[in-house]
Amino acid sequence: MGSRIKNDVKKLFEFWCEVKPTRGIDRGTISRNGGGTATPAGVIIESFPEGFRDKEVLTGIPSFAFPCDIERGSVQSYSFVHTTGDSKWRFGFCRHDPKTDTAMVLITYLPWHDTFLKLLIVLAELRRTDRNGFRTFLSEAYNRGVPDSGGSLTVFYSSGQSHFTFERPLQFQLPSIPENHNLNLYYNFVDPKEMICVFAAMLAERRIIFTSSHLDRLSSCIQAANAFLYPMVWQHIFIPVLPWEFKDYLGAPMPYLIGVPKPVLDTVSDDELGEVVILNCDTKIFESPFDDVRSLPPEIVSQLKKYLSHTQDHIGDRVSKIFLGALVQLIGGYRDAVEFHDTCKTFNHAKFIESRPAHLRPFLTKMMELQIFAQFVDDRLKMLNSGLGFSDEFELETVRYAEKMKKRGRNYVFLKQMKDKSPRSNSSAQPQPEDSMNDLISLDDSNNTSFDLEDFDPLNQNARPLPPLGSKHFNSNKTKSSTLPAGVTSSVVMQANNSVNNPLYPYFAPKHMATVAAVTNRVTPLPPQIQRNNMTGVKPDDDFELLRKYGLDQFSLNVTTTTTTPSNTTTPALTAGAGVGKGMNNWTTFD
Repeated sequence: MGSRIKNDVKKLFEFWCEVKPTRGIDRGTISRNGGGTATPAGVIIESFPEGFRDKEVLTGIPSFAFPCDIERGSVQSYSFVHTTGDSKWRFGFCRHDPKTDTAMVLITYLPWHDTFLKLLIVLAELRRTDRNGFRTFLSEAYNRGVPDSGGSLTVFYSSGQSHFTFERPLQFQLPSIPENHNLNLYYNFVDPKEMICVFAAMLAERRIIFTSSHLDRLSSCIQAANAFLYPMVWQHIFIPVLPWEFKDYLGAPMPYLIGVPKPVLDTVSDDELGEVVILNCDTKIFESPFDDVRSLPPEIVSQLKKYLSHTQDHIGDRVSKIFLGALVQLIGGYRDAVEFHDTCKTFNHAKFIESRPAHLRPFLTKMMELQIFAQFVDDRLKMLNSGLGFSDEFELETVRYAEKMKKRGRNYVFLKQMKDKSPRSNSSAQPQPEDSMNDLISLDDSNNTSFDLEDFDPLNQNARPLPPLGSKHFNSNKTKSSTLPAGVTSSVVMQANNSVNNPLYPYFAPKHMATVAAVTNRVTPLPPQIQRNNMTGVKPDDDFELLRKYGLDQFSLNVTTTTTTPSNTTTPALTAGAGVGKGMNNWTTFD
C-alpha cells in the first residue's frame, strides 16, 4: 500500500463548503451512502468550486461535519480523514462556531494541519465581514498552486490590507512543541505512560480506539500518535473522527486506529467491540486486554520512560525524536540485511535478525510479520532499486546512532586494553596476613563495643555510657586498642574472637598513634592535661570530660614552639596527645 499521502498534489485544497445540520432526526435512520429515503445528518448550503462532482465526498461530508450531537458552547476545530479508492488519505478540516448553527469544511490532500486550521479562522471572519472578498480569496488560493517543500505562498485579501501565508512544511520535518497543534494537545492531555502504551499497541497492530467528548482533542491526539510511528505508516483502517453512521467499523476483525466521539462509543456494547485497546483522552485511562509494553525490549521501554520524564527538555521536536530513537534502535539496521544482486536489491529477513543485538531479536522476529514493517522495507527497497537517494530524519538518526555505538565500542576496547596492561597493585598481589580477621570490625554482640546511632545522641536519655577507662576494652596506659601497620610495635593487642570482621581496612591505624609508635617504640602517652590533673589531684574540667566521653581526647593535637637560632624563626610542630586547653572552651555541653 505504501505511503498514504498523495504526492502529485496540484492545488492547496479541493473543496470548501458550509453544512447545515438536519434538525430533529433519529441518528438510526441516517443512511451511510445517501441512498433511499433516509435523512442525512446535514445539507451542504454553499460550496466552492461549483463544479466539484465527487459523489463519495459530497455524501460523506455531512456525517463528518456532524458526527454526533455537537456542544455549541465554544468554537471547535478538528480534522478527519477520508480514504480514496487508491488507498490515499484525503484530509478534511471542520470548524464549528457557536455564533452560527452551521459547520465550515475544507477538503484537501495536504496534511498541513496547522496551516488549514488557521485558514478556517480567517475564512470564518472574512465570510462574516466581506462576502465578496471571501469568494475572491477562495478563488485565488484555489488557483495559485502548491509551494515547494519548505517554501510559502501568500494570498492577499481585504483590498490588500491583510494576507494569509501558506507555509509548506519540510517533507520529513518532525512534529514539534509548541508549533504543532496535534502534538500540543496530545502532550497536554495524555501522560507519557499512556503514550508508551499506545505506541506499543500500534507496533503490535492492535484494534485501537481513542475516545473523547471534545472533537478537537480527539482528532489531534490520534493524529499525533499516528505521527510517532514514522518512518513506518499505519496500513490499516484510520479514522480520526468516526461518525455515528460508521460505528459498525468498530466490529471489524482487522487492525484499526479510530477516534470515536464519546457519545458514539457509549452506544456500542463490549460484546460488539471484542478485544480492543481503548484510550480515554479526557480521563487519561488506558484499557487493554494485552500487555504490549512488556513485549517491547526492556531497554527500549526504560529509555522511553527516562526521556519522557524530563519534561523541561520537551520543547521543539524532542518528544518526536524520543519515539523515533526507539524505532532507530529497532529497525535502523535494516540496510545490513539488504543484498545486492545483478538486477535488484532484496531484503534478507534471516540476515536482519542475525545482525541485530540478541536482546532485540525476539521482538523483531514478531515485528517482521507486521504489515507496517513489511511496507516500510518495500518502500525503502523501491527507492534503492530506482537509484533515488534518500536522506530523511530517520536515516540521519540511524547514522548518528551507529556512530555513537562505534564510539562506545572503541572506548570499551581502549579501557579493556588499559586494564590488561596496568600492573596489579601490591595489596592485591600480596597474601593477607593470617591474623587479618583480628583487624576487622566485630559484629558479635557478645564482645561488641560499637554503638548504635542513638548512643551518640547527647539528648537521648537511653544512650548507653561509654566503657570506663579501666575496663577490659582499654589497655593499662588508658589508650584505646588499635591495630598498627606491619613493622610497628605496640603493647596493645586486640583480643581474638570468632566474630565477622570488616575486610576493607586491614592495615589502617590512626596517624598519630602510628607516628608515635614507629618513632619512639612506645604507645601514645595521655594528654598532658590528664597527667597534670592526675598529679595535682584536680578533677578534669567539664570541656575535657565531654571529649573523653566521646573518645575524642585521643585525637587532640598539641602545638609546641621550636625556635631555630640562626634565623630566630619559630616553627609550630604538631605532636600527639596534648593541646586541649585553649580550644576546649568553645565546645558546647549538654546537661
